[in-house]
Amino acid sequence: MSLSNELNSLFSPSVRCQALTIEPEAVDALAVQEAVGALLRLKGKGAEQASYVGGMNPTTAVALCRWLSDPQFWAKVGEVVRQ
Repeated sequence: MSLSNELNSLFSPSVRCQALTIEPEAVDALAVQEAVGALLRLKGKGAEQASYVGGMNPTTAVALCRWLSDPQFWAKVGEVVRQ
């Protein structure tokens, strides 16, 4: 399955659109890290992955979608300094 198909199976069109515009400052990197770990533990279980993503915090889902679709975005997230 292609990356685009995988993303379509995990995320709604709305989340996919929002992922294109999320700002690095809006990303909770720890929440995304936790979500990535959960998806890895559910590897090969597409329906369970989709259910997990469907139940997560919407902002985390948007950030996760961006992380999966645009790895270069994470360089920008890494530059964010929280005070």
